[in-house]
Amino acid sequence: MCDSYYMPVEGGAFFGKNSDRNPAEPQALRILQSRKPTASVSVGPRILETADEGHAMAISCPTWMPGAEMGVNDAGVSIGNEAVFSRFKAAPDGVLGMDFVRAALAGASSAQAALDILISLTERYDQGGNGSYKGKLVYNNSYMIAGPDGAFILETAAKRWAWKAVEGPASISNSYSIADDYKRLDAATRKSIAPVNERMACLDEADAGRLGEKASWKTHVEDRFLSRFTAGDARRRALDVLLSASVEAGNRASAMAVLRAHAAIDPEKPSKPRNICNHDGDIMGNPTTSSMVVEYSPSKVILWFTGASYSCSNLFKPVLLSKGTFIPLWTEYDYDEASAGADAYWKTRRESLKHVWRKPHIADERAGALAKAQATIFEVVDSLSSALSEQELSEARRSIGTIVAQWDGGL
Repeated sequence: MCDSYYMPVEGGAFFGKNSDRNPAEPQALRILQSRKPTASVSVGPRILETADEGHAMAISCPTWMPGAEMGVNDAGVSIGNEAVFSRFKAAPDGVLGMDFVRAALAGASSAQAALDILISLTERYDQGGNGSYKGKLVYNNSYMIAGPDGAFILETAAKRWAWKAVEGPASISNSYSIADDYKRLDAATRKSIAPVNERMACLDEADAGRLGEKASWKTHVEDRFLSRFTAGDARRRALDVLLSASVEAGNRASAMAVLRAHAAIDPEKPSKPRNICNHDGDIMGNPTTSSMVVEYSPSKVILWFTGASYSCSNLFKPVLLSKGTFIPLWTEYDYDEASAGADAYWKTRRESLKHVWRKPHIADERAGALAKAQATIFEVVDSLSSALSEQELSEARRSIGTIVAQWDGGL
C-alpha cells in the first residue's frame, strides 16, 4: 500500500510519494519531452478525450503500464495516485487511475487545472481495470495534487468524487480521508449527504443554501472491511505525525526522511507502529518499489527520485526543472520511455539489497551514512548557479555520479 503527502514550509513546499507494490515489479522514472498540443491524450493504446497541452513530464510507474503513478510536469504540477476501496465499485474493465494521472499531467498548467481534468475524466470514463502485477486488483482512486498555485486532495468512488484544498501538511493513503470537510461534491453525492436548495447557486459546500447537516463523504463511500485491511487510516495518522515534525525542520532532508521512515507511531494505536518505507512481508507483502519528492522553492523546482526499491536504503537523485526543461543531474540512468535500461538498474539494486528485504533495522543502522552521502549531493545541487553553464553541469553530473556509484557499490 502507498502514501502521498504535501508539506508546505516557509518559502516553499514539498510533494512526496512512495509506491508500494509487488516486490518483483520494476518501476522506472521516464522523462517525456514536450509535444505539439492535441485535442486528446494518448496513454499507451488508449485515447482519452481531454486536451493534451504538450507539457513535458517526468513520470514514475510500473514499467508494464503506460500511465503515471506519480509525476511532475513542466508547469510544476505534481500528482500522486492511491488505490482506495469503495462500496461504489470500480469497473473490472475500466481505466486505471494511473492513465488519468498521465492525462492530467499532459494537460494541466496548474494544480487547479489538474483537479478539473481528473474530475472530468472520472465523470466521463469508468475507472478501474486490473492494477495488479500478478493476480487481480480493481480499485477506485484518490489523488494528491500540488503545484505553484497550491494543493488539493481529490477522492473518487466510481463516478462520484469529493475534493478539498490543502492548507497545511496533509497526506493520503489507501483509505478515504475526506469527512465533512469537502469543498465540492459530485451532484449525486450532494443529494445524498449534503442536500441544497437547487434554486440556489452552489459555489461552496460550506455555504450552499443547505437544507440539512452535511454528512461524511468517507462514511458514505468507503468499503469498511477493505479500508481496515489496507490500514490506510493508521498509516495516514502515522504519516501526519512525521509531517508535523518535518515541517519544523522545513528542509529537503526532512521531507525525504518521511518517506524513509520505519516504525512510525500511530497516535491512536502506539503499540502498532507503521513502516512508511515498507519491506517485504509488510501489508500485503508489498515493499516500497520507488519514491519521489518534488521540491518547490521561489527560484526552482527539483524532482528527487530513487529509481529503486526501499527509500531507506537508496539515495534520492536530482532532476532539475529549468525553463520548462527537465535536466537530469544523474546520468547513469536511462530515462527513455522506450528503453528497458531503467529496469536493469531497478533489478540490480533490488538484488544488492537482499539483506534488507525483510530487515528494516539493517537500513536504520546505515541511516547516518546515507544521510551524509545525500547531504553531499545537496551540496552539489546548491552550488549550481542560475546560469547553469555546460561546464558546471558536467562537473555536477560527474560528482553526483561518483557519489551514487559509491553508495550503490557499498550496499
